[in-house]
Amino acid sequence: MLGVLRAQGQADQPAAQRYYNSVLALDETVSWYDKHHLVPFAEFFPVPHFVRAWMRLMSLPYSDFTPGAADQPPLPAAHLKLGTTVCYEDAYGSSMLRVLSRADALVNVTNDAWFGHSSARHQHFQIARMRALEEGRYMVRAANDGISAVIGPHGEVIARAQEFRAVALVSSIVPYAGLPPYAHVGNWLVMSLGALALAYGLWVRNDRDRRGKGCRPAVRD
Repeated sequence: MLGVLRAQGQADQPAAQRYYNSVLALDETVSWYDKHHLVPFAEFFPVPHFVRAWMRLMSLPYSDFTPGAADQPPLPAAHLKLGTTVCYEDAYGSSMLRVLSRADALVNVTNDAWFGHSSARHQHFQIARMRALEEGRYMVRAANDGISAVIGPHGEVIARAQEFRAVALVSSIVPYAGLPPYAHVGNWLVMSLGALALAYGLWVRNDRDRRGKGCRPAVRD
């Protein structure tokens, strides 16, 4: 599996070409995963049409990536069916639920080079560990200048590559089937509990305000 950028369309019609941030799987067949959650101002410009027209008029070079479909099948590789994410797509736990029932392992490819030696590399790695725990699957994570590792289905680190060096990380994973509790309920349980907690907090505050207004001392002439 390789993280690549690809263009789709006719080479002699650059205006009609579409660009994708993708993962290529080379197995008995060639398969692609196209990144769905794009990063604003890094992978696309969320600006109105007239701004785009002005950029073209001023000959400012720009090209948007095209988002992949929200529902994409797992990639077949090495007798596995791999649910794939690119970069910070692993921050969206619910985005994997569409493919989880068909995937027996996970893959995340990312370029964390712009984080340098900051703590952001470790934060992104913790996010990946949380996804493996939520979805009950092994995850293989390849990160340029980030933290490359194999993560177990309980979020544990099975193997971890040395950072900031070109190395080959050798490990093994076990394909898993079935759906963990999170896959059955998604974010609805957390959102519902959060809404109830907010409603209760507002009710308690309003109730205190009403009691405070009702307990004012009487004013005598």
